[in-house]
Amino acid sequence: MIFAALTLLFAACENPAVEPTPEVQHLSVEGGVLSIDAAGGDMAIHYTITDPVEGLELEASTTEDWIGNISVSEQVTLFVDANHSTESRVGIVTLSYGKEQISVGVMQEGGSADSNASLTITSERKMPFTSKGGKGTITYSIESDEEDALVEAVSNKEWVVIESITSKEVSFSVARNSDTKARNAKITLGYMGHELTVFVDQEAASDEVRLTADKQSLRSGEQLTFSVIYEGEDVTSKATIHRNYTNEQVSNPYTPTEGGELSFYAKYNGLKSKILSITVIPDYAPNFPEDSAPESFDFNQRMLIVDHTGAGCSYCPGVKQAIHDTQEKAEYKDKFNVVYAYTFSSQEICYSSAARTLWNYYVNVCSTGDKLTGYPSFTTNYCFNYTGKYQLEQRIDDLWEENPAAGIAYAAKIEGDKIVVSVSVKSSVSQQYKLSLWVLEDDIYLQQTAATASWMHTHSSVMRDAPTGVSNSDIAGMEFGYVEAGTTLSRVLEFDLFCANHWKKENFKLIAILSAPNENYDNKYEVVTTSMCEFGEYVGFDYKK
Repeated sequence: MIFAALTLLFAACENPAVEPTPEVQHLSVEGGVLSIDAAGGDMAIHYTITDPVEGLELEASTTEDWIGNISVSEQVTLFVDANHSTESRVGIVTLSYGKEQISVGVMQEGGSADSNASLTITSERKMPFTSKGGKGTITYSIESDEEDALVEAVSNKEWVVIESITSKEVSFSVARNSDTKARNAKITLGYMGHELTVFVDQEAASDEVRLTADKQSLRSGEQLTFSVIYEGEDVTSKATIHRNYTNEQVSNPYTPTEGGELSFYAKYNGLKSKILSITVIPDYAPNFPEDSAPESFDFNQRMLIVDHTGAGCSYCPGVKQAIHDTQEKAEYKDKFNVVYAYTFSSQEICYSSAARTLWNYYVNVCSTGDKLTGYPSFTTNYCFNYTGKYQLEQRIDDLWEENPAAGIAYAAKIEGDKIVVSVSVKSSVSQQYKLSLWVLEDDIYLQQTAATASWMHTHSSVMRDAPTGVSNSDIAGMEFGYVEAGTTLSRVLEFDLFCANHWKKENFKLIAILSAPNENYDNKYEVVTTSMCEFGEYVGFDYKK
């Protein structure tokens, strides 16, 4: 088959429709096919020029990337790379002298599998790409006696192009997919008979119109500018912007005059975008905290710890003391926030129905860790239960995230019979978030049974209410929204203030709990971070110190 292919190639070179054969033949070569083993190396093509023509020089070229370093002198020299595949291969070197051309075949044997060599791909074996395409890198390692060994990399589809190969990685590019169907390709890495495959999966071209704005929140009277993107192209000038519900077309830029949540959509070429929500801050809402490091996403994580306790519980001071001691340690004090949920007795003044619902959630839904059956017990984040016999510091070490995906900043105030919160979520990844707000009360005096210190009689961070809602099956609160990677989403939230007769709202504060789907727990929402704030105050993004 190889020699048949060479015969066809020679015939093609001699086809008079391509290039007329000169009447006088000046160029000739010794042999038409060169052979070399799988190891490759230097080769030479011996040629003769009869009756040289003044001004003409011999040229040599090839289209094969495994044949290189071609030079012309008294002979044509070239270098053949090692063949790491078990398949033989054939290449053509073309010698040109004026209009005369002679093709010389280079046939290289396939390599045999070397049991002493090994090839390992150290990057992901499945690489997803959006319809826009882009650049990709496959990292690998070779164990071999060959110094600076390189793999051979071959793509089975023309839209995946191998761009470079080094001793550690293969770089490739994926072209844009303009089809409405997804597509797949394979990149095969080979070395000394060993082959491994990387799969490239590319999404179909989207027909989605995307509406964005230069602000996600603004005060009434400020200007809002929209952008419309379709298939990666800015089509704003050809699109129209509409208010949701009323379908009224609005100008671009647009200046809202009323506060609250406004929603818009765009229309382009008969297609409609998803709804875009914009927060217009009312005059009475607190200002959003300024971002002290706009370019940073280096957040600190503060986990959620809930102490399920009671003033009449004689064993509960043990967990309280453990929490107190941990908060005093420099290496732990900035890693968590604590909520005290009093459910031991409904007759205690620290008791609340919200705390009891929280207990029911951890008993009925959460299955990770120990079942809550008695007191004392503490829970960590949303999906972890631990009884008091477990070490708190060990639980923090197990679950604390070095690099949480997002941070939260907010300002809160009580306005008459409402709670008003201006909250921003800044994310390093694109994902949906939920927000839970719990009202806590400080400085409640109640004798603690079996107290080991006088401070235990003053109870703070006591759970009173959850304006965003808690139920026996869900405590993650409200849908805050989808935040694009590298952006900040801000919203103003208002809730009715609930205050029982014996509660003191002047001692109220908020804890904000940000959560996102966690694939390790069937995509249930799990805590990303928390933040504690006094009413009338604000807290910024919690960056690492």
